[in-house]
Amino acid sequence: MERQELQNRRAVNQIWNGAGRYDVQPEQAAFDEDGDPELYLNTVMGLAHRDYDFARFQPMLHAFQQQPQGGLYSDIFWLGLEHAVYKKESPRRPALESLRWQHARRLLAVSGEAGDPRQIPALRRIWASRVLGQPHTEDNWQTALLDELAFAPELDEQQLIHRTEELLYRYFRRARRSITDRQWAAWAGRSLTKGGGVRFIKPNALRALSHTDSGGGAGQAPKLLSFLQGRTPEPILRRYVEDCFGVSMLTPSELAEAERLLCTGVHKNCRLHFTKGAPPDRPPAPNAAWDAEHFRQQRAKNRAYYQAHLAENQMTLHQLTQKLQNVLLLRQDDGGAGARAGRLQPGLAWRAAALDDEQVFLRRSPDEPEELSVDILLDGSASQNLQQEKLATQAYLIAESLTRCHIPVRVSFFCSVSGCTVLRILRDFGHPEENGACFDYTAAGWNRDGLALRAAGDLIRYAPGPAPRHLMILLTDASPNDSRRIPPTAENPLGCAYEDAAGVVDTAAQVRTLQRQGVRVSAVFMGEDSSAGAAAQIYGKNMARIRGMDQLARAAGRLIQNEIRELGD
Repeated sequence: MERQELQNRRAVNQIWNGAGRYDVQPEQAAFDEDGDPELYLNTVMGLAHRDYDFARFQPMLHAFQQQPQGGLYSDIFWLGLEHAVYKKESPRRPALESLRWQHARRLLAVSGEAGDPRQIPALRRIWASRVLGQPHTEDNWQTALLDELAFAPELDEQQLIHRTEELLYRYFRRARRSITDRQWAAWAGRSLTKGGGVRFIKPNALRALSHTDSGGGAGQAPKLLSFLQGRTPEPILRRYVEDCFGVSMLTPSELAEAERLLCTGVHKNCRLHFTKGAPPDRPPAPNAAWDAEHFRQQRAKNRAYYQAHLAENQMTLHQLTQKLQNVLLLRQDDGGAGARAGRLQPGLAWRAAALDDEQVFLRRSPDEPEELSVDILLDGSASQNLQQEKLATQAYLIAESLTRCHIPVRVSFFCSVSGCTVLRILRDFGHPEENGACFDYTAAGWNRDGLALRAAGDLIRYAPGPAPRHLMILLTDASPNDSRRIPPTAENPLGCAYEDAAGVVDTAAQVRTLQRQGVRVSAVFMGEDSSAGAAAQIYGKNMARIRGMDQLARAAGRLIQNEIRELGD
């Protein structure tokens, strides 16, 4: 923690040195594979703020990040901007050439063989080889693109934006933006002043790291393999997640200890944020103000949706509650018959030792607290953007039905922002009055499922709930995907993206770890057919698949019923 904070401060100082001023508040900084600040790239970032009105680039970068190929588009822009900055500044900064050369040499030393020639790793290797003047192979497509990415230093911000968009259209078939899109993007990075003019503000970090697929469902997130290998400085990141999700429920020392224990292995250099949603006692930072307001509006939409479908929701609630109560009734002692679990009957206790008769208990009645605690863990990543109202409603129905059956329940959601996995508790054990807080659910960012499960497991140890047996139910699309890469290892010296097989293997391992710790893990899977195999690999047979979000409560109810039936077995 202390080392990373020191490195973050060094990186910001490098950016300030390039910018020549201290009022720049960078949302990202550049680090090498060992986590040390990358002097050349941080200097380039600072010089970009010095030479350009950088806020004018932000609407375009924000638009990129809302698209499946957003990481690639951002990389292309930075490749071009780096050339313009270097050509502009190298005549008056002779040391820049040496820094550039050293960076290119290190990049080739650690990058290994590139894969797809149309992706950034291959283009980055060619860029480095060109800088060093080393022989290399490049095809006609790569040559043409990189030649055109040699942006001239005299281009202004609008010309650079136009040039980038034209290249993306011609080489990557990214659709040109309409006039309406351009107008929206121009205003997305502005806010009105009291005098009626405009001033540019930074885009928020969350939107810059959010992702949605074109179909609005559970799709693949963009691969943010940034040319700058950006990492948001920790103080900015901490304040941002507090402004958006609520202050930490842990003290700084408790959080540091949790990160020391949990952010290891494939999650090294990641961060955690545990919160119950309590707002900070200060106004949000400018980079979080838009998101904080957006989330407030989404919470209002969630509640309005429930009321608009009140009759249907009440019927679902009644049916789900009745089914749970029926299962509980089947476990109720009938005529005083013994059971192997429940309340001990003192008059029959002797039978256990004398007759080896374990049926010396009375089953609990349905109006008594059960032996089961339930954790509902919701995917809060941006893949759920278009169904937030439905998901919040379904979470409420689950919580309310369990409350009516006197089954302890906790409802939380998780997402990841710039390498920080957020676990937001909506409704905690022992607080039935908090069921309505399920409507505070919002979706944004990424989903590092393995780390979220680690955090949820740690939360169970920290606050286990009143019942001895614990069931965790996840809503998931079985597509772990995070912007923070898995760090290099001896077996994988280049590291890899936290996605696809790597993300699935890690998530499955965390599920098995929880099961060994005595936590029963089940999942409600709502994803594409292509992810069904991954879901089975992670959760095995303890899974229910749904085709629509309105089926969530019923599916979760079936999983809970199955668990109740097994109580006492």
